[in-house]
Amino acid sequence: MVDGGRTERPEASGRWGDTGPLAPLTWPVERRALAMVHSWQAGDRLADIAPAVVEGDPRVQVVYSATGGSPFSASGAEYARRLDAAVLPWERARTHRYDLAIAAHLDDFTDVRAPALVVAHGVGLSKLVPRKPGYGPPARRPIGGAVAGALVRYGRVGPAVIGIAHERQRAIVARESPDAARVCRVVGDPTWDRMSASLPLRRAYRRALGVGGHQRLIVLSSTWGRSGLAGRCPELLTRLPAELGGDCVAAAVLHPAIWWTHGRRQVAAWLAEARRSGLRLLAPGAAWQAALVAADVVIGDHGAVTAYGAALGAPTLLAAGEPADIVPGSQVAEVYRRARPFRPDEGARRQVDRAIRDHDPGHGAEIAGLLTSAPGRSAELLRSCSYSLMDCAEPPHPPAVHRLPAPQVLVYGPAALDAQGGGAPGERAA
Repeated sequence: MVDGGRTERPEASGRWGDTGPLAPLTWPVERRALAMVHSWQAGDRLADIAPAVVEGDPRVQVVYSATGGSPFSASGAEYARRLDAAVLPWERARTHRYDLAIAAHLDDFTDVRAPALVVAHGVGLSKLVPRKPGYGPPARRPIGGAVAGALVRYGRVGPAVIGIAHERQRAIVARESPDAARVCRVVGDPTWDRMSASLPLRRAYRRALGVGGHQRLIVLSSTWGRSGLAGRCPELLTRLPAELGGDCVAAAVLHPAIWWTHGRRQVAAWLAEARRSGLRLLAPGAAWQAALVAADVVIGDHGAVTAYGAALGAPTLLAAGEPADIVPGSQVAEVYRRARPFRPDEGARRQVDRAIRDHDPGHGAEIAGLLTSAPGRSAELLRSCSYSLMDCAEPPHPPAVHRLPAPQVLVYGPAALDAQGGGAPGERAA
């Protein structure tokens, strides 16, 4: 059992204890794992974990379920629908026992009869939770991913393990929820490791985005909400391609919550002029990580995509964001400390050229050092943790880190939108 995990187990590992979620079974599986898809962005993180950690083991059956605990749960249901996996309705999934549950969101795991491994779905522990409207006085805002009331309920820590990317994050959890800090375990950052493993494919990703050999790729990144790039300066997505000139290519990565709140068709229609002007708009569910690997410059906000781009070493400009929402000393705070502001009233090309000219290559390494204290080891650490929770011996071979598929660009028209966005999320390149 992992240190700090639950000391009691309701039944011996491997005993089903009920009829099980799937029947009739053919494959002689010994363990069951539940992947909890709270939203598209949470599913995106699970896609970096499940294939490398548990899905390839013939002893383990992985079942997916879209939970209802997120404002973006409709996107989670759509994500699960496209997986070609065993997917159960949440009300049915929660009635069965599992040997492991994996979640990338702080909700609903206490309703599951399984030891839960909870990980962040972004860079983690870097932003304060939004203050909700109401009639009571304002109170201190907790740190997202370390909300005491979500981690500890009814006198018990909910997760069996809280997977943190960096050792320094243990102190953050301890400050917010001392009891929960006992179950923290460093598991690295699987998204960062996949991007790092995919660096040799940079040229292939650039070709997929239509970037010529002598062109620069400028990636615009927007998180959801009114303080994100699309919420604060949506006109930038349309005017930037023309301002940059023919030796630059602009590509945009929009947070899943933007697509699934406004509707894919609506977002595509709003950005039709931008795409006609040359903007490469990544399709919903496309490999945004691959676009960052291919980028020469990132223009973004306080979202995780911008932080990952800066950590990869791309000169970074900040066009939006809300500094008051950022946790001091976090990796996102470091991005804000080092990145240049993008000024809408100043020529875009001049700012991009200056960012490239004055960029310090050491900045990326310093930000990357804040993302994870176990670079390259996330698959190994996550598998060790998962099999410990399942009380099961690990497979004899080392886990594989799957390289990213090429990013898909949205093409014109609703029919093309359906075709480009219709692939199963989490598909892997060979």
